[in-house]
Amino acid sequence: ENQKLMTGASPSVMVSVLEGLGVDALGVNCSLGPDKMLPVVKEIIENASIPVIVNPNAGLPVIKDGKTEFDIDAKSFAKSMEEIAKLGAGILGGCCGTTPEYIKKTRELVDKLEFLPIEEKNRTVVSSYNHTVEFGEKPILIGERINPTGKKILKEALRQKNYEYILKEGIGQEDAGADILDVNAGLPEIDEKEVLQDLVKLFQSVTSLPLQIDTSNADAMEASLRQYNGKALINSVNGKKESMKEIFPLAKKYGGAVICLTLDEDGIPETASGRIEIANKIIETAKEYGISQKDLIFDPLCMTISSDSASAIVTLECIKEFKKMGIKTSLGVSNVSFGLPKRNLINSTFFAMALATGLNAAIMNPYSSEMMDVYYSFCALSNLDERCENYINYASREDEKAEIKPQNTEVSDNDGLIRAVLKGLTDESQNYTKKLLETEEPLSVIDNCIIPALDEMGSKFEKGRAFLPQLLMSAEAAKVAFDVIKARMQDGGKSRDKKYKIVLATVKGDIHDIGKNIVKVLLENYDFDVIDLGKDVDAKVIVDTANR
Repeated sequence: ENQKLMTGASPSVMVSVLEGLGVDALGVNCSLGPDKMLPVVKEIIENASIPVIVNPNAGLPVIKDGKTEFDIDAKSFAKSMEEIAKLGAGILGGCCGTTPEYIKKTRELVDKLEFLPIEEKNRTVVSSYNHTVEFGEKPILIGERINPTGKKILKEALRQKNYEYILKEGIGQEDAGADILDVNAGLPEIDEKEVLQDLVKLFQSVTSLPLQIDTSNADAMEASLRQYNGKALINSVNGKKESMKEIFPLAKKYGGAVICLTLDEDGIPETASGRIEIANKIIETAKEYGISQKDLIFDPLCMTISSDSASAIVTLECIKEFKKMGIKTSLGVSNVSFGLPKRNLINSTFFAMALATGLNAAIMNPYSSEMMDVYYSFCALSNLDERCENYINYASREDEKAEIKPQNTEVSDNDGLIRAVLKGLTDESQNYTKKLLETEEPLSVIDNCIIPALDEMGSKFEKGRAFLPQLLMSAEAAKVAFDVIKARMQDGGKSRDKKYKIVLATVKGDIHDIGKNIVKVLLENYDFDVIDLGKDVDAKVIVDTANR
């Protein structure tokens, strides 16, 4: 009824992921009656460019005289299905509680309707498992900080596989306002394929932002796309035949939008027309692989003005022409200032010029106050910020005009453990717990850090501000902390009293145990003695175990 999946995914996210994977049709089934399914169907149809399936229940189940019945009759069901057909759903049926009578009455009404043609929506979108970002009028910010180029600390973190540092860098960029996170592990002395896969998996456990998978290594790209749960932003392809031959099959197979660099075997053209010519070549080649132009985002490239004073103008001309052609654009902004003093001044001014020309997305530093000043001001001035709410919130921060600090700053051990549990950072949870136990009693760590963090996550879950993946990761981080505490207490000859014995199972015929497993982890974290009988368990076994 909240119009989301258990993961928190909305209908628009579901559409973007499945269309990216090349399905022939998609839709919704079970869960609700057709009346309550209407808003979900409406959102699916507004986003889908392929046939839509709708198979609702006959309402919700109710128990009458010991029997399960459903609360919507065949006539009411058919009437709602008629409304769904009028919205544009083309494949209709029924799920739990429906009978041949339901389908017959639905046919009687919908067969009289004219079939609505399927419309191509031409939306350029990427998504995580539960969050969609669309490239359109409002500019998209792609956080650039997880890229080792020119970053000594990040390079060392990659070498040492210090993933906690890298994850905090990503979380910090999300807090600072990034819409998408660029993830790059391109160091020659490490196994890029292994590290990039690790980072893609880990980032999906701590953030719901879509990821831009950034590598020139096709093997690393494919391995990471296999791990990615959503529709990724692929960075990048270019006009070289070899590049298109490597990347386009991956984009087609795994589903993604592709950043396209306007260079080829002859390098980067000096003119806007030369770069547009390469873009047209990329578009035509993509079609041969079954990839639509809507899934191509072009980077017109910018050289530093310190060596070519006209380079910025050429880039802006490109953006302007691409906009006329209906082509989406992205740009690595900071290249323009390389070799110059006070680079932020050049970067932010160029960013403003590019936005005014029609730039759709920028790979940039969300910690830069100058860049964020431009972004929020531009959105307010361009009628992309209703009632200037985002601008006002940004401008009224206590640290106005000061750089937003990244997550990699000192915090107290107590706060660190609470944040680690909330964000599902298992290594950090373990480390902070060990550190706290040097000065605090185990029960104090539990009562002052772990339980408050679990309570806060539970509250967020109830209010729909966190979803199943975050809940599971938080519970896992708490479990790691508890394991450290239990080991310390056992070493000291102490133990924490178990509360009550709880018997858990799913009943015979129910093979879905995800809910049971969540309950088990949380109960164990709160020190209940859990006896888990598993799934599909005979009622007599459950009763006998409870009696015993």
